[in-house]
Amino acid sequence: MTLALAPDLDLTGAADRLAATGRGRVAGLLGEGAGVLHDALTGPDMVWNRAIQNPYNADVPVAVFEAEPLTEQARLYAMAHEEATEGFQFIFDRIKLGQARAMGLPLPPVLFELHALFNADPFLDFARGLTGDDRIAYVDAQSTRYLPGHFLNGHTDAHEDAGRLYAYVLNLSPRWRAEWGGLLMFLDGEGAVTETFTPSFGTLNLFKVPQDHAVSMVAPFAGAPRYSITGWWRTRAPGA
Repeated sequence: MTLALAPDLDLTGAADRLAATGRGRVAGLLGEGAGVLHDALTGPDMVWNRAIQNPYNADVPVAVFEAEPLTEQARLYAMAHEEATEGFQFIFDRIKLGQARAMGLPLPPVLFELHALFNADPFLDFARGLTGDDRIAYVDAQSTRYLPGHFLNGHTDAHEDAGRLYAYVLNLSPRWRAEWGGLLMFLDGEGAVTETFTPSFGTLNLFKVPQDHAVSMVAPFAGAPRYSITGWWRTRAPGA
């Protein structure tokens, strides 16, 4: 199957909401392509890195992390939890698709197809039309997996000289329940939650950067991992 934007997307309400609040949602972005991507992320050919905030900005292959003694894994999680109490921290699994392509990692081909789709003229035109922002010139992407206990603390996505204009989340978890956590929460200046997006299957969540937000911890009783493709609509490619 070749990925493509779903026909007849209703963008008027999403564009108006985005202009008014800095946040918007587009349901059914890729149509049946969402199911194809979910199958790729859950299939045997998928590999993952464990991401925990650290001074080196380095991820560790999940296979390597889980090969460590349980006491060492517990020590690393305890350190992350201590830092998360008052500061910025995260734990989740990811693969950066642009980096993976450059390294020749054997990921499911549909993921590289998605990255190419995002940077083709029809999708960039869609992004510019939805936002009214003609500066959008590049879309990066990473596959993400949140297992029970994974989270992303509050931050704004601001990054000096990165050219980030909008952050997005393409949700790829069927039948997700709000009680399972993994909610995209928007925060005000005092840290109160002002709006929450549940990860509805196939829906694109989008918000203007910078903006305070967090992903709540996935519950131990969650019925499945929380899968998505995330990234930023940028003025240029990283390193350009």
